Amino acid sequence: MQSKIEIQLPDDFEENIKRDMYRVAFEAFQATAQKHQWADYLNRNRAAEYLGVSLGYLDKLTALGMPTIMIDGFKMFKRSEIDKFMLSYQR
Repeated sequence: MQSKIEIQLPDDFEENIKRDMYRVAFEAFQATAQKHQWADYLNRNRAAEYLGVSLGYLDKLTALGMPTIMIDGFKMFKRSEIDKFMLSYQR
C-alpha cells in the first residue's frame, strides 16, 4: 500500500530554486577560475582542441611562429598568444 502526501509550495518556489542553483554554480566556477591562475596555459592537446585543429596542424602553426613556452621539454601555449597569432593572419 502506497501513501500519497501533498505539499503546498509557494508559486515562486521553482524560480527561487533555479536562481539559487545558478548563484551557487556561478560562485563555484568563479572560485575555481581564481584557484587556477594557469588556466590560460594549454598543453599541446588542449591547444589543438582550442583551435579545432589536429596535432600535426598545430605543429605547422608552431613552425610558422606561433609562440610556445618550453619548460623541461614540456610545450605550453598561452591562449592570448594563440589568439594574437591567429589574428595576425586575419585578412
